[in-house]
Amino acid sequence: MDRDETIAKMKQQLDEWNAKIGDWESQMHETQATIKARYEKQLGTLREQREEGIGKLKQAQESSEAAWRDMGSGFEEAWKHLAKGFENAWSEFGSKQEKDETKS
Repeated sequence: MDRDETIAKMKQQLDEWNAKIGDWESQMHETQATIKARYEKQLGTLREQREEGIGKLKQAQESSEAAWRDMGSGFEEAWKHLAKGFENAWSEFGSKQEKDETKS
């Protein structure tokens, strides 16, 4: 093979590599966008549950003793449910984060 043929083949190979690198970069950006969207959704859920918790705390603080006696057990159950939802959302968030870190 002469010099010109070798150079042409090298250029062709470099063009193929550049195309592959471009494809991989595109895939990386798409993956990052997908992961970011999942995190944002999960964070939104966590923030909503936190706000609900703040509301429940204010409700408990503002209730009279008599009102608390009437609603206390129901309130505690609602709080446990809220806490469980938060923990479930956080654990899903954490498991996604671990999966994403192992992909890196």
